[in-house]
Amino acid sequence: MGIGPITIFDKSALQSLSMDESVWLDAFFLVNVVPVFYAETLADLEKEVAEGKSPEELVGMLAAKTPPNAVPNAHHRSLILAELTGWSVPMDGRVPIAGGDVMRGPQGAVGVHVDEFDEAVALDRWKNHEFLEIERQLARRWRADLADHDRDRTIGVLRNILPVDASMPDLAALKLAIDAFCASAERQAIRLALDLLGVPDRPTRDVLARWEAAGRPTLDAFAPYATHVFKVDLLYYLGVDRGFISGDRPSNKADMAYLYYLPSCMLFASGDKLHRRTAPLFLRPDQSFAEATAFKAALKELDDYYDRLQDEVKALGVMAFAHHPPAELDNLVVQLWDRHMRPDWRADAQTPQQLLERRRAAKQEGRGAAALRARVEAAQPVPEADRHLPDGKPDYMAVRRRVPVRKGKWRLLPEELEKVEDAGGSP
Repeated sequence: MGIGPITIFDKSALQSLSMDESVWLDAFFLVNVVPVFYAETLADLEKEVAEGKSPEELVGMLAAKTPPNAVPNAHHRSLILAELTGWSVPMDGRVPIAGGDVMRGPQGAVGVHVDEFDEAVALDRWKNHEFLEIERQLARRWRADLADHDRDRTIGVLRNILPVDASMPDLAALKLAIDAFCASAERQAIRLALDLLGVPDRPTRDVLARWEAAGRPTLDAFAPYATHVFKVDLLYYLGVDRGFISGDRPSNKADMAYLYYLPSCMLFASGDKLHRRTAPLFLRPDQSFAEATAFKAALKELDDYYDRLQDEVKALGVMAFAHHPPAELDNLVVQLWDRHMRPDWRADAQTPQQLLERRRAAKQEGRGAAALRARVEAAQPVPEADRHLPDGKPDYMAVRRRVPVRKGKWRLLPEELEKVEDAGGSP
């Protein structure tokens, strides 16, 4: 599961899905869950909800819908500081993660092994309405931060970067002006960016020295990811100042934070009106924006399609019979695969019966779950000096995760994987 376009969703998009529809999000997309999603979800613990449902139940429901294949993106502040000290943040759709061990497999492939993401452990607790006190404190702090107490002061500083008489009819024009400012090699631009991004004084001095030593490149060339986050913040504050974005809705600042992570996906799915207006301004030409209503409808169509399968096929588990969306359908999910996956994915797409036969053959040839687990466990740590790959990418990534046997009406795991887990393994 989780082989497909790398996807970021906001809370509104996930909340709109039924539990059964969320199964197909998990099956056909590699989900990148960004830190602001966890913060927003936790914040619901301090929120008044509809009568008949407790805050704990609401958070538990969101946690249960979150795909178990999800990969948590490293926090944008950590990425900014890493980039400013010389580390290259991927801007091509790859997900930067925190942690993991570099290992070499028995056949020589070098990969990153992650025992289990802390975020995944937390989600498992949240499903059962189990919350640590520190998480409840974080929820209260997050809601307090939404007040954005320094907004007016920040706007007062930033409005001077644009000509007073500059014509700004809409957000698109404002974004072009912001792009032009960030293409500057002026010291003022980088100092302003470091200040708005909250870089402490000591690192700021080191960053400026590194910028000087590099020949004073433009801001967007010197630190592309930090500049991206800076542009998002500029659009928010200057958009509020120009009346394009409401300053009366505290959650708008949090909604804009999702855009910090756009470089780390192929697809952004959201039901938020502000996202519909702002996200396309930051997307690369090879990225897509999916409106939550259309995305939900496509997942519902997939759910209906697979619900018509014979019971004996369903009993195999979604992981066994749904490796590709049905090539004969023409809905948004299939269109997104056409746009973002290998051009020949349709040639590889197989019917549930063909996948069953392929799985049986793999098991006979020793390529089943137990064999895969054995190869992963046979990998050995790679010395620091040998960790640099020619293209900077690992050959594979192995992540230990907990996958429920069932989700909604669907069986997820093939029996062989369930048996491995029962025997003390982990699928």
